[in-house]
Amino acid sequence: MPDMTLRAFGWKALLIHGDPCVLDRWLWLRRHLRKGDVRTFDAGCGNGAFSIYAARCGNEVVAASFSAREQQAARRRAELVGVTGIDFRTIDLRELEEHRDSLGTFDQIICFETIEHLLDDGKLVGSLAAMLRAGGQLLLTAPFEEHHPLASEERYPSSVEDGSHVRYGYSRRRLQQLAQDAGLRVVEEGFVSGFVSQTLTDVMRVCTARLGRLAGWVITLPLRPLALLDAPLSRLLRYPYLSVTLSGVKPG
Repeated sequence: MPDMTLRAFGWKALLIHGDPCVLDRWLWLRRHLRKGDVRTFDAGCGNGAFSIYAARCGNEVVAASFSAREQQAARRRAELVGVTGIDFRTIDLRELEEHRDSLGTFDQIICFETIEHLLDDGKLVGSLAAMLRAGGQLLLTAPFEEHHPLASEERYPSSVEDGSHVRYGYSRRRLQQLAQDAGLRVVEEGFVSGFVSQTLTDVMRVCTARLGRLAGWVITLPLRPLALLDAPLSRLLRYPYLSVTLSGVKPG
């Protein structure tokens, strides 16, 4: 993302620069994130948008990603929008247990669109749950197993952990089971990113592939308000959502 875009529009530019589905996940996060002086771990922080949002809400944030290059970019974005104090770390989430002492415990953990990249998803969810303080919450999203493939998305997942998805998606029941096996009490579950968001994402990806990233963004930006119709249209068309969501709390 160009620096001038962040300077001009602030941190929310991170939410509208990529796929429309990123904004959907932020809207869900906004309803569930605990505000104020709490410790938050963002497991698989991507471009840093959700970490930056948590920090702006007063959280003490530790943000982890496997990619050092991605972390460097996220750190720079945070600095450009005036958010300081986020502890960006390059961590392989498959080896999270090795970092528990240095990371400490948290009041809440964000893990969005990450577990589908790991063969042992149960191990990751268990490790995250172990890092929660009593009463802490895990906010989790993952691809829904019934979603239609997006443009450029592989229908058949990879058999190795190469950065691609190792499974196509999850049922609500499977996500519940992962949380419960980790000792969490499921508080809420649901879906985000229906027909409109997925269609806009397809248009954006096709335009980006043929015309370039800037063109893809410019063409789809005026259509973003259509996302207000996402939920009713998805229900009317019985269109499967892209992601399943879950919030779980550690008893104590």
